[in-house]
Amino acid sequence: MDLMEIRETLLELNKHFAVAGFKFYFVKEPRDDLTGDRLVFASKDNVLIETLKAGTLGLPSVAGPIYVLQHSSGVALKILHPGVLILTKMKRWAATKDSDRPKTVTKTRSDKRDLDYLVFWLVQHEMTIEFELYLGKRKEELLAYVRTYRDCIPEGSELLEALQTAVKSDDWKLL
Repeated sequence: MDLMEIRETLLELNKHFAVAGFKFYFVKEPRDDLTGDRLVFASKDNVLIETLKAGTLGLPSVAGPIYVLQHSSGVALKILHPGVLILTKMKRWAATKDSDRPKTVTKTRSDKRDLDYLVFWLVQHEMTIEFELYLGKRKEELLAYVRTYRDCIPEGSELLEALQTAVKSDDWKLL
């Protein structure tokens, strides 16, 4: 199944998905009377869904490992494993976190919220950050991104506790 087929299938199965121009969005609060551009522009807090080829924009050089999300409709969606996906997000966040450019500041805040969510999601699903499965970067580089993220989390917070759970104990010692 190619990306366009996946988009079309999601659009048919779930009103939370919409296309505006060439961009594909998850709409948090869909309206029955609107579709496409009008739905996206009338809704707040939409999530842009980016689909990128392996090896581009800091993604691992191989699109794997794969994790299969099973939708209640029976559709199975293959995505980059969340234990690797979080590292791609950390890499970008670490590279932009000190920027003062308004657009970059906004994107960095969004990335930080995504990271916080992913940490709790990994713990909830009993998964861990998978340094060894990220192809294209050395583990030491990946650990540096996690270390930078960890250092921005308040001591004693639920998030720090969740991060420690999401990182294997031997890897946590390396931080």
